[in-house]
Amino acid sequence: MPLQACLVPTTETVRVRYFMDRLLERRRPVMLVGNAGTGKSVLVGDKLSSLDTDAYVVKKVPFNYYTTSAMLQGMLEKPLEKKAGRNYGPSGTKKLVYFIDDLNMPEVDAYGTVQLHTLIRQHLDYGHWYDRTKLSLKEITNVQYVSCMNPTAGSFTISPRLQRHFCVFALSIPGQDALSRIYSTILTQHLTSGNFSGAVQKSAQQLIALALGLHLKVAATFLPTAIKFHYIFNLRDFSNIFQGLLFSTPECLQHPQDLVKLYLHESNRVYRDKMVEEKDYGTFDKIQLETVEKLYEDIEEALEQTKRMNVYCHFAKGVGEPSYRPVPTWEELNKVLVEALDSYNEVNAAMSLVLFEDAMCHVFYMLQFSCRINRILESPRGNALLAGVGGSGKQSLTRLAAFISSLELFQITLRKGYGIPDLRADLANLYLKAGVKNIGTVFLMTDAQVADEQFLVLVNDFLASGCTAATVHVGACSCVTVTAGGNPVWAYSPESLENHCYRLRDAFFLIYESGVGRHHLVQVVLCFSPVGSKLRVRSRRFPAIVSCTAVDWFQEWPQEALESVSLRFLQEIETVEDSVKDSISKFMAYVHTSVNEISRLYLSNERRYNYTTPKSFLEQIKLYQNLLLKKGKDLKARMERLENGLEKLKSTSAQVDELKARLAAQELELKQKNEDADKLIWVVGVETEKVSREKAIADEEEQKVALITQEVEQKQKDCEEDLAKAEPALEAAQAALNTLNKNNLTELRSFGSPPSAVSNVTAAVMVLMAPGGKIPKDRSWKAAKAAMARVDGFLDSLIKFDKENIHENCLKALQPYLHIYRIPSLNPNS
Repeated sequence: MPLQACLVPTTETVRVRYFMDRLLERRRPVMLVGNAGTGKSVLVGDKLSSLDTDAYVVKKVPFNYYTTSAMLQGMLEKPLEKKAGRNYGPSGTKKLVYFIDDLNMPEVDAYGTVQLHTLIRQHLDYGHWYDRTKLSLKEITNVQYVSCMNPTAGSFTISPRLQRHFCVFALSIPGQDALSRIYSTILTQHLTSGNFSGAVQKSAQQLIALALGLHLKVAATFLPTAIKFHYIFNLRDFSNIFQGLLFSTPECLQHPQDLVKLYLHESNRVYRDKMVEEKDYGTFDKIQLETVEKLYEDIEEALEQTKRMNVYCHFAKGVGEPSYRPVPTWEELNKVLVEALDSYNEVNAAMSLVLFEDAMCHVFYMLQFSCRINRILESPRGNALLAGVGGSGKQSLTRLAAFISSLELFQITLRKGYGIPDLRADLANLYLKAGVKNIGTVFLMTDAQVADEQFLVLVNDFLASGCTAATVHVGACSCVTVTAGGNPVWAYSPESLENHCYRLRDAFFLIYESGVGRHHLVQVVLCFSPVGSKLRVRSRRFPAIVSCTAVDWFQEWPQEALESVSLRFLQEIETVEDSVKDSISKFMAYVHTSVNEISRLYLSNERRYNYTTPKSFLEQIKLYQNLLLKKGKDLKARMERLENGLEKLKSTSAQVDELKARLAAQELELKQKNEDADKLIWVVGVETEKVSREKAIADEEEQKVALITQEVEQKQKDCEEDLAKAEPALEAAQAALNTLNKNNLTELRSFGSPPSAVSNVTAAVMVLMAPGGKIPKDRSWKAAKAAMARVDGFLDSLIKFDKENIHENCLKALQPYLHIYRIPSLNPNS
């Protein structure tokens, strides 16, 4: 059982418990009011768990900022069943107790009211509410309310019209005497049952005084602000310290000084890891040192040892051998982490991590697994909030720590349209896998995966109660056996749900929460960025994100870490000489730290932020690697170009020598050829004179040709003019031809002895139509009548006569007929 769930009776808790018993017997609403960590939920949970299960049914109803009245009514109606008429109540004759946690957390609307409170008040006033679908009354009987609220969170107060129905008890932080009694009982029992040495057992009360003194000073010194909103140090933190002390074994606590060293480590993990600034670190270390020196004598040597090395972890002996022990040296821790990292990279995607001392305090598994994260995951209800800027290694460290703790890691995968139903389905599968197969799982969620702020409603419910409402549906399973601590506690099949669906569903949720939540099979690690106000707003709307998790605030990497990381990456670059790698790594670290200093100066002067993160430093290293590679390739290309040029010069020199030898031999040939050329020039001169004379003759011929050409052009012009004049006659002849018909030709053919003009025309026609230019010798009237024997054919041949392509022989033979004196009838001018 986690220490947070243990209840050690005190005077005040006994009083409140007495009144709760009496009021619940009389079915009166009860409300516990108090700051975070005062034990409200534990006290109510202890009371409700002691109720007779045959007579009572308990329904947890956690509130958060986004809880609506419809959601509340759905949760309130889930354990109810219909009675007679419009009456509803718990199954059988049982009484139902609604446990409402964080009553004042829901959002207040613009009118200053809260719809959920109005619904509860309506039921307390009138005993009913309305069905949201049918708009009919539902009388709700045999139910009562128990609630808790923190007046320093949410809306701070609730409506007096609702509060008047409750009997309100205020719980304050227990006094020092009560706290001393509670935790001395817990620690003494652990030391006694563990057979620790007598000296260690005797020092328990002294350690309790040290723990109380330090807690009071830390709570009074480190107060919450807008930036340090999580500086709330309450009994949860105090219990977390003692939870770490309960990990101890007689082998690691042999002397009282060992118990003090373990306490100093645990207080650093709980208090110091929350802090934001180096200034707060120094203040806390000073308060811690003063408190220890005030209560212990001869403790200087142990304090000096803690300054050099004071790290406890569950893998001090190696991965797979869980034992909460101190780590002897940084070298041994580094060896264990490197081996763990190698093992992780063999079965998962490789992570490139650099282990420096500060990282070893953060990382548990190889390559950035944190002793802090591992300690949280090994603790009961070990949920973590890792706050750090992007690139600080939160996810990588969590993966490594989960691997070392033999826990599987689960993350949601965002896609288009991913919403609350998809998240519920993913969480349902996660619950089934963890509860059915008894597989410990780490649910890792980052800022980028919070696509909708209402995703955190389910996360807040899980952190607060160990289960989210309406996550697992009975119908989603075929046959399930839920295990608790490896032992089967309940099983069901679809056949068993036919008649008692509602009761079995509630039993399923109850036992499932017992298996998954109470046995810590699912642990939540939130990796959020503190940049801006988003984390502060989330912590106010979803208080469990801070109050129910161990906060680990990731700081800037120290100078040593920056040098170690850069040197690690430089070792992989073969082109850089080993003698300068150390100087380069120091310069990279100096650049990063100087930018951080200038950013702080820029903030103080201009009130504007410039964020530099470890990811920025890694990007700087990557940029150096890329530039080095680019410049190396450029220089290599230039060297190759220079070498190629030298080779070309050498080969050119050899070629020049060869050409010189050839040139000497060719000079003789050139001299001989020059002589031959001179002779040839003389011959060419003689021939040139001959050509000149021939050219003069050719010029004369050219002039004659030009004259002939001129005459031809003139004749061509005359022909074109004659043609232009003949075209009207041609068109007239064509028109006359078109007037001919069969009767005309028949009449012509009937002439016995036609006039000479007619016979000349028929003779001219026979010449023109001579096939292939073969002029007929017989062109008499008798021959003409024979040609016109077939009148139709003769007329058709006249019409289709190709006048554009008349044979040359036909034209020559036709000339006599066209002579104006011989055939005056054919002259168009006559």
